[in-house]
Amino acid sequence: MDELKKSNGEGVKKLRMINFIVYIIAFFITVPIIATIFTFILFLKLCRSKKRALHKSINWTIIFYIIAVMILIQVIFQIDSFGYILVVLLTILTIIILAQWKKNTEIEFKKAFRLLWRVCFLLFLFLYLSLLIFGLIMQIVS
Repeated sequence: MDELKKSNGEGVKKLRMINFIVYIIAFFITVPIIATIFTFILFLKLCRSKKRALHKSINWTIIFYIIAVMILIQVIFQIDSFGYILVVLLTILTIIILAQWKKNTEIEFKKAFRLLWRVCFLLFLFLYLSLLIFGLIMQIVS
């Protein structure tokens, strides 16, 4: 009986921990700017370089912006945007690779993906802020 209580207590603790992690991830998807600031501060303490901390925080949080934009598009326009976003990302990657090929005649995929990731941050930060403002205005008007 004691083992059952002990195992049940451990199960409840694991469930609470999983719920906590899910809530944190959901919060970071809802407000990715806070995730970026949080990770920037964390990496600033670890790296001691603002430039490296900024790059690392952007690399770790871009996925939150992409998911947030997909959710905002779904909520505001009732459109599933995963396919559109995938096409846009592949188009941007193609443009980067073609520009690399034209400039150097040699393609460095690592540099291309790094540039794609940084361009995506700027694009999705802009889209997130624009959709957030647009959604707020639509709520106020209606």
